[in-house]
Amino acid sequence: MALQALVVSLSPPGSRMGLFALGGIMMARLLPSVILGPVAGVLADRYDRKRLMVFTDLARGGLFIGIAFSKDLPTLFTLTFVVETLSLLYMSAKDSSLPTIVARRHLTEANQLNLLLSYGTLPLGAVIAAAITAVLRLTGLPPQDATVVALLVDAATFLVGAALLTGLVLPEHGRHGDREESPSVLAELREGVEFIRGLPLVRSLILGVVGVFFGAGVVATLGPEFVRSDLGRPETDWYTLMTAVGMGLVAGIVSVPLLTRRFSQERLFPVCMAASGGIAAIIATLPNFSLTLAFGLVLGAAVGLSFVMGYTLVHDKTPDETRGRTFAAFYTGTRISLFASLGIAPFLAGAIGRGTLIVGDLAITMSGVRITMLAGGGMALLSAAVAGRGMYRALEEPPARRAVSLAPDEQTGTRPSGFFIAFEGGDGSGKSTQARALATALEAEGHDIVVTNEPGGSPLAERIRSALLDPGADGIDARTETLLYAAARAEHVQQVIRPALEAGKVVVCDRFVDSSLAYQGFARDLGHDDVREINRWATGGLLPDAVVLLHLDPEEGLRRVAERARRRAKQPRGRARTARGLVPVEQSGPDRMETEDLEFHRRVAEGYLQLARDDRGRFIVVDASADAGTVARQVRTRLESLLPRPAKTSPAPDQPEAAG
Repeated sequence: MALQALVVSLSPPGSRMGLFALGGIMMARLLPSVILGPVAGVLADRYDRKRLMVFTDLARGGLFIGIAFSKDLPTLFTLTFVVETLSLLYMSAKDSSLPTIVARRHLTEANQLNLLLSYGTLPLGAVIAAAITAVLRLTGLPPQDATVVALLVDAATFLVGAALLTGLVLPEHGRHGDREESPSVLAELREGVEFIRGLPLVRSLILGVVGVFFGAGVVATLGPEFVRSDLGRPETDWYTLMTAVGMGLVAGIVSVPLLTRRFSQERLFPVCMAASGGIAAIIATLPNFSLTLAFGLVLGAAVGLSFVMGYTLVHDKTPDETRGRTFAAFYTGTRISLFASLGIAPFLAGAIGRGTLIVGDLAITMSGVRITMLAGGGMALLSAAVAGRGMYRALEEPPARRAVSLAPDEQTGTRPSGFFIAFEGGDGSGKSTQARALATALEAEGHDIVVTNEPGGSPLAERIRSALLDPGADGIDARTETLLYAAARAEHVQQVIRPALEAGKVVVCDRFVDSSLAYQGFARDLGHDDVREINRWATGGLLPDAVVLLHLDPEEGLRRVAERARRRAKQPRGRARTARGLVPVEQSGPDRMETEDLEFHRRVAEGYLQLARDDRGRFIVVDASADAGTVARQVRTRLESLLPRPAKTSPAPDQPEAAG
């Protein structure tokens, strides 16, 4: 804002020269992205990220001191160009480092904090700028000195940032060993481009953001002149408008969790992008400052939502070794878009002067500023629509998990003719009860049923289960636990599930792969991508056709577990059925997983809900707080459209269940 205010103050109101100067300073800020953007990401992946961040902060602090005392535009443009080149390195290194120090399940919150501190200071900055101007006027100094003070404050923040970063501990990163064995910068750059090209979701996300940034850039660069010339307001009202936009930005960033509890980020993100472009176009037509303030607030909220979700999606969909290049492509695309809008828009608006906008039979005379802002908003809206279509199409295609579930089996090359249903949920949610109830109902309808459970289901898997769930087995490493579950599951699939499916039977299983994703991937913080890949290999790519998630408040689930343990303690010696199968009564108290604390079980519940949001086509979420009969009826109704017709027309004699 200081640079924009400086450029505007050097020209009279309505001057085309002022618009051209605005375009020049914005070109100086964005040209590094066009020339060096992708290379910055390669360097962030190639060298130590912490050192890059400290160096760039120190350098930018010194350069901003020089900018504060620059008296001519060529020097100002040159220093700004160097600062923005360093900023590319900093941002790629910073955003690539975030997932290495923050658990995956907290990435959304981390990005909220990241963006809140990056852009949430916008209203505070506007207030401080206005306050500096007011103080200087009271002291009799020229208002232009406010820009010098603001830039010196900026320089100080960079130096403080460098000091703070020196104490940050980051995982070791960068190329080591023989340099001749490392790929070249160009090779790594090509690798990053190929990676993005192979991911339609990420590609559409970046393309959508590029278009939206174009519209936002038009509004940002023409805003001061729009407020002053088209709305007839004082120059300081530009700060007021930016304060409103900043307040909306903060509100949007803070409200992300409220919306993503109900809607997946992949589906909500394109809507917020489209809203940003549409609102930017509307602002160009508004007749007074009050309405502009109101729509500026809404625009900020839409952009804030888009920022957090866009960052989180890029983090979540890219591995660490290519994340720097992915973010470099993200930044390069957005900044090239801003280069086009911030650099070209002022020149275009100045060249138009005043023009006539023809809509059907209606002719509207508007200023060049309004026409350019309207065109920018329209292009952003169109870009968001195209990107949203691409993202929705990518979501409609079976994702990796669902594709594996419905695709031909990796071992046999054919799709099993049976149907596979898994019950999932936290401890105490009633999975084994509902699995048996569904099996009874389906068998009565003529289906050939096999009921089984995990961990267990086969003799060897049952022995692994005993080790896993033994309450006295403290200190099992999370990775060891994951591999043991996968080993038991591999045996279970080979001995019980796969043969039943190949025989055309309906398999009803108490827990399967999604339990490992929730318990080990989310609650143990191992990362659901790694856990999923381990289990994909262990099962030969087999996943349930339908997953019934019994959702229950973890506190209520643990209460049920404790009550069940008290009932079992009164039973005679023998074998009792637990949520995980048959165990001796003398060992029928809470198992090792059930004795975890409440916070652990809350993470499990959050993990399950995230899995359900990510794969709505396969998950059926049922409220498990009702009585068992009500839950059973809901489960059967929800599965009605998915189940194949029964192979038998009448119930068959009772057949033994698989072990457990």
